[in-house]
Amino acid sequence: MVLSALRLGFGALLMPFVLWASGQAGDIADAPGWTLAQVILSGFIGYGIGDTFYILALKRVGMQRTFPVTMALFIAMTVVGGVVLLDEPFAWGLPAGAVLIGAGIYLIVIPGAGAVGEAVQVPISEPGAAALAPLPTGSAHVGGGIDMMGYGLLLLVGVLWAAATLWLAAAKGDLGAVAAGAIRTPAGAVALLGFALAIQPHELKRPFLNRNHILAIVAAGIVGTAFGSLMYVYAVVTAGAAKTAVLSATSPLLALPLSIVFLKERFTRRIGVGTVLCVAGIVLVVL
Repeated sequence: MVLSALRLGFGALLMPFVLWASGQAGDIADAPGWTLAQVILSGFIGYGIGDTFYILALKRVGMQRTFPVTMALFIAMTVVGGVVLLDEPFAWGLPAGAVLIGAGIYLIVIPGAGAVGEAVQVPISEPGAAALAPLPTGSAHVGGGIDMMGYGLLLLVGVLWAAATLWLAAAKGDLGAVAAGAIRTPAGAVALLGFALAIQPHELKRPFLNRNHILAIVAAGIVGTAFGSLMYVYAVVTAGAAKTAVLSATSPLLALPLSIVFLKERFTRRIGVGTVLCVAGIVLVVL
């Protein structure tokens, strides 16, 4: 939570400069107060509350349940909501591509039999933000019976992410993508930093004790979060919530070659099959 909050916070610091360079600052000044409030609330819900509950679910039920359930719910509810509530165009390639991409990303992210000890990364934050967080070792819920609270959190995360994306698409009005992102990302940063400060105040200091750690977080915030979140908002504004939800789920696929080159992770047959499924799904969605 601390890493996500700091990453989002440093990314938000860049937003005023991007807004000024884009020439869309006037959009914010001319927008109705209710439009601005809705865009801000969508960031609060998607980043602040959604990410916080995702992390809690990850600790309770583990990655192998959290990742596929939350991603499937997010994609399904956003696609249905985009078509039904926002009158976005529907084509059969959209659900078919979503199924292929979901299956492919599952194969890429979730370790197969005998690979439990390998390092695995999971996309968090609205998938378009492409934030990656390692699974905390030994953090999954242990014990007999079904963790109803954990599964309730899984459902809630999917609902929150979908609601935040649909709300953004419906409420943006005449705001340009940069203007919307420039107020939405800082709103999410304030929310997530507030939760981190309330739950893990002492952990917020730790990254600042190591210059390399804080520099890495700043770089991730500027490159991954600031520009990633702006591109996510741009996609929602121009391509629609449904297509954005499906295609943004491919973030682990896009991170794959980087992890192989820089982190020396192995390319397995499972990853190869998952990659083929993802590419086929992308083709179906964009056609």
